[in-house]
Amino acid sequence: MSDPRQEPGGPQYPDEPEAIGGYVPPAPEPPPPPPRPTVEPVPDEDGPPVAAERFRRTTPARRKVIPVRRGGGHWRLLAGTLTYVMVVGGMADYVDSGTRAVAHLVFWVLIGAAFLISTERERRHDWPAAPRWPWPAAALGGALAVEVLVLLVGSPTIIVGSLILLGLGLFVLMLFG
Repeated sequence: MSDPRQEPGGPQYPDEPEAIGGYVPPAPEPPPPPPRPTVEPVPDEDGPPVAAERFRRTTPARRKVIPVRRGGGHWRLLAGTLTYVMVVGGMADYVDSGTRAVAHLVFWVLIGAAFLISTERERRHDWPAAPRWPWPAAALGGALAVEVLVLLVGSPTIIVGSLILLGLGLFVLMLFG
């Protein structure tokens, strides 16, 4: 048996009830006092101006009109044309020539729609007119490139060349981010 606890004032039991099970979690400690602010009050306007005062905004950012900028060249048109040549040239031996003709027509319609969207953006934002020759050159050049490549090298070679070009493009993209 164990000896009774030695409490101050004698061996009697304390007045508070004992917890069932014999374990009482320790009483929570009071939270520490909040830290005192270390920021000193701003001096009156009579003192020297703060260095960052000249960078303070006078107009909120959402009220400023951000000018629309023109895209940087015809790289989207070139990328779309190359993708078209890769896809249609790669499938040329495996589909009917009528399907290939429909693919040419769909490509021309998409190029025409992109051209109309581009000219509408120029008109809406009062930009000077960009050269118009890349659009028909891409439409006719893409279709001509597909047919010439199919006649000269065939679809399997176009597929392999497309994979090599895509791999090189991804390498350059990852290299320069």
